[in-house]
Amino acid sequence: MLNPLLLLPPETAHKIALFACKYGLIPHAKKPETLKKEVFGLQFSSPLGLSAGADKEAAALKGWGTIGFGFVEAGTVTVSPRNGNPQPRIWRQKKQKSVVNWMGLPGKGYHPFVNNLKRYRNNNQNSDLVIGVSIASPEGVLSDFEKLARECAPYTDYFTLNASCPNVADHKDALKNITDQIKATVKHANNKAVLLKLGPTEDKDALLQTLDQATKAGAAGFVFTNTVPPTAKNLLGNNNQNFQWPKHDGEDVGGYSGPQLLDITEFMVKTARKHLGDDVPLMGVGGIQSGADAQRIIDAGADLIQIYTGFIYKGPKLVKEINNALA
Repeated sequence: MLNPLLLLPPETAHKIALFACKYGLIPHAKKPETLKKEVFGLQFSSPLGLSAGADKEAAALKGWGTIGFGFVEAGTVTVSPRNGNPQPRIWRQKKQKSVVNWMGLPGKGYHPFVNNLKRYRNNNQNSDLVIGVSIASPEGVLSDFEKLARECAPYTDYFTLNASCPNVADHKDALKNITDQIKATVKHANNKAVLLKLGPTEDKDALLQTLDQATKAGAAGFVFTNTVPPTAKNLLGNNNQNFQWPKHDGEDVGGYSGPQLLDITEFMVKTARKHLGDDVPLMGVGGIQSGADAQRIIDAGADLIQIYTGFIYKGPKLVKEINNALA
């Protein structure tokens, strides 16, 4: 059955979904007790979470737990308000159940974001929803990470720092920037875990070096993976031959998310788990659109998983399907 929201423009559908979630106009789902688990000192009612980008302003937190998520990653939040890229900036690829996102981190800045977090915490003290906050500074300003960590720390359970996975042989400066950002965030995170979210890669050596440097800098765990940019379109394999990238001013734009990410997610999780051992928390996100997909990433070594694009296409029934599969 087609999700009726798919008949609307993407950003309109997104706003309606957030409204419904914020005001409880959603199906209620009970999470099986067997899903409970502890990861980096936090109790998760389900290992299934909502990825960053869905609730950018932390405006609909109350509803996500009701649907059946065990955690949600709010944001990505920036210090100052941002308009993001010009529209259109989200394109559905319905036949492939994929999305290309060129949002450009739009948002109202940290003030309303923190107020939403605070309001939720004050009004839902018995909630079992774990809340992470995804933070970024598009310009890489270290004081931005410090401020975001300091302001959000009283109301979040953990932080995720967004970054691309650099090929360190060619981009040592990029790796140094990431480690500096981790250190700045950890310093002001009030002992909340700081995770690093990496972009997709099949470069094992670069990935291992990034993991080592990030861990040394204070990262408590990792999230795999982000969207595929046009510059890495080879990661989509044979699918890339028939994939039409959106264009702006004649240039390919956006980041791909959808089923073609599942193999990359699995590779990165397996590689990291083997390299880091059993104790470092890992989240898998990218390409998960069924209970079987979710189990595959858990089997690869992920402690927790996240969805977003699959949720766009299947809605709350995907949450139920995955929870039942993992239970």
